[in-house]
Formats: sequence, C-alpha cells, structure tokens
Amino acid sequence: MPYKMKENKSITKSMWMLLIALMSVVFLGAVDISIVSPALKNISRALNAPISKTSWIITIYTLIYVLAVPLMSAVSDKWGRKKTIIVNIILFALGSLVAVFSTNLIHLLIARGIQALGAGGLFPIASTVIGEKFPKAKRGMALGFIGMTWGVAGIIGPLLGGWLTQWLGWTSIFYAGFFLSFISLFLALKYVPSGKPIHSNPFDYKGMIFFGAGLIVLTYALIKLNSGNFISSLLSFKELSLFTLAAIFFIVLYFIEKKTEFPIVHTKLFSNSQLNIAYILSFARGITEVGIVFIPAYAMSALGINAGLAGTILLASAITLFLFTEPAGILVDKIGPKKVLLFGAVMLVISGFLMVSARTMSQFIIYQIIMGLGLSALSGAPIRYLVLHHTSDKERSSAQGLISLFSSFGVLFGSALASSFLAEKSGTLAGFHYIYLTLAIVSIISGIAILFIKDTKTV
Repeated sequence: MPYKMKENKSITKSMWMLLIALMSVVFLGAVDISIVSPALKNISRALNAPISKTSWIITIYTLIYVLAVPLMSAVSDKWGRKKTIIVNIILFALGSLVAVFSTNLIHLLIARGIQALGAGGLFPIASTVIGEKFPKAKRGMALGFIGMTWGVAGIIGPLLGGWLTQWLGWTSIFYAGFFLSFISLFLALKYVPSGKPIHSNPFDYKGMIFFGAGLIVLTYALIKLNSGNFISSLLSFKELSLFTLAAIFFIVLYFIEKKTEFPIVHTKLFSNSQLNIAYILSFARGITEVGIVFIPAYAMSALGINAGLAGTILLASAITLFLFTEPAGILVDKIGPKKVLLFGAVMLVISGFLMVSARTMSQFIIYQIIMGLGLSALSGAPIRYLVLHHTSDKERSSAQGLISLFSSFGVLFGSALASSFLAEKSGTLAGFHYIYLTLAIVSIISGIAILFIKDTKTV
C-alpha cells in the first residue's frame, strides 16, 4: 500500500521527459496560429495577390483548425495518442514544406490547411495524455506547463513572425515550422509512451460529417460578421441563416451521437454542470485573449509610438505567462481549480477597467502584467484539470477537444466584436475602451460562473 501511494504521487524522470515532449508539440501548434500575421503584406507582394485575399491565409487555417480538433481527438481514441501525435506533427511539417515552395496564393492556402489539420489535435491530445499518464495529484502542475507553453507561444508568435520576415523573408516563417517539427517528432517518438487505443470500433463517420459541417458553417458565420456594424450584421438574414444551418447540423448530430457507442462528441458531456461551466470559462477566456492581441494597436494610438516598439510591449504579457502559469498549475494541485480560477477572473476584471485609463508606457506595462496574471490563472491547468476530474477515460479526449473548440470560438467572437468597436469609433481610443470594458464584463460573468464550481482539492 505505501508503494502504491508513492507511485500515485511522484513524478519520474520519464514523466518529466514526456512533459517536455508534450510542451514541444503544443508550442509547435500554438505558435503557428499567429506567427504569419505580420507577414501578410510581404506575402501579398511576393505572390502578387490582393491583401484582401491574403487574409484567407489566417481564415483557412482557422476553419481547418477547428475541424481538426474533434477529428484528431476521435482518431486518437481509435489509433492511440502517440500515433496520432506523430501523424499530426508529420502533417504540420508537410504543410510547412509546401508553404515554403508555394508559388501562388492557392498553393499557400492548401499548405496552411495541411498545417492546421496537423496542429488542431496537439493541445487537446497532450492534455488527455497528461490525464492518463500523470498522477492525479500532479496533473495541475503538468497542465500548468502545457498552458504556459500555449500562452507564451501565442503571444510571441507575431513577434517572431515579424522579426523573421524582416530579417530573412516570409518563407523563413515556414522553414522555422518545418525544422521545429523535427525536434517535436524526435521527442514524441522517444518519450511519448505508445499506450493502447481506447477502442477499436468503426470510426464515427456520420458524426464527424455533421460535426464538421456544423463547425465549418459556425466558424464561417463568425468570420464573416461585419465588423463595421456588428449588431446589424449579427441579426442580418445571411448571418441568421448561417447560424440556423449550423444549429440544424448540431441538432442532427445530437441524435446521431446518442445512438453511437463511441461518438465524436459524447452527449453526456453536456449533461454535467461542471463541464458546462468549463466550456463557458473556455469561451470567455478566448474572448479575453483578444485583449492582449489589441494592446499594440491601442498603445500606438494612445502613445504615438511605432509598430516595432508597440509589438515589443507584448513581451510583458509573455514573461508574465511564462513566470506565473506554472505556479497556477501547482496551486491547482494544492487548493483545487476553483480558487485559482476566481483569482484569474478578479485580475482580468481589474485589468480590464484599468486599461481604459492607460495613457503612459508604464501604465500599459503594469496593467498588461495584471492581465497576464489573470490569463495565467486561466491558461490550461485549472479548466482542463476540471475536465479531467469530471470525465472517464472514454470521454477525456472528446471533452478536451471541446475545451479547445470553445476557446477558439471565443477568440473568433471576441475578435469580431473588437473589430466592430474599432470600426464604429473609426480607430479612436473610445473603440479600444469598449474592448477592455467588454473584457471586464465577460470576466465578471466568468467569476459568477466560477462560484458554482465544486471544490476538487486533490492533496
């Protein structure tokens, strides 16, 4: 019995190496979401494509990415986690290589689609592996490292993309992704245990078709919202038709999945109040992430500084996430996710209201650090620990995929809303003020939802 207790609470050297391998694959998937944005103008010139069309380099990635999340989560149940991770890395590497040699926009869009197909499953599968391979009392710590990696990669992506484009040209972005893939592949092959598939049943093709159709339509509807007139666009016939069509796909999916033994989405996952709170928090966190994204533009307008300096300000967020996301994960192991999440919501409320009054460089840095503290407490560990705590082995992969999906939709919705504020106020400071007031309000709602979480203290 004593030996069993030690086995349940200690982390071995092989587990540390597994964690490093998982962090590398998560970084690979996260950094490429935003790394290409600073290079759009250069790509437009190099491929002789209108800048309005090059925005599809990001759009197509988003569409395929959200589709890949449930697909790869389900595939990992059937093939096993390690095989699926390796396939994802190879797909990402292949997409990066195709992107390097793209001679026109169509080729590059295909390359980005291949990249996204590989990247979509990396974070949820890595979180699932932690739930399966790490002692319960150490899951928060491990998820904290994963969350830190995701958060930092997402923020430094634009900085890295800007520097690489300026120094080595836009293709260097994809060369970097290609060579990073080899590092991740080596670590995954060596340190991720093979494990057994959850089941060997036929793949849920019907479920995937309707889930994929619903996700694509919903994502497309969010992307096509008119940022210049958000409310009118949201209530327009075209948008309502798209949202209705997406709803129909999801309703049909629900009835299909109820009759499927190993579905893409377990309908039971929506009958658990604690999981529903996790989905709400993930969506809200996606919205609040947008607050970080718009800080450089806000600083340029408020301080009159250049784009390079404004982008460098984001290092404050990156450093904060790097330093505090892991301690937040350790705290989850000590006191449970509820208190950590509540702290994060409070910090985001405070930072949201403070950012409205930011007028100096020091204020932008200090308020951003407070925002980073809030996001650190919501990145990875607490929400995903909550999911691991309330799901079985058969449900974990699907549930982790849903967390990633809700977060992605939060980013999409938050970006559309923020763009609408800026368009309505013609890029004035008032538009930015609305963004951060919205962040504070969303965080208040998150705080209320967190109060209904049941304590899950582990040690």
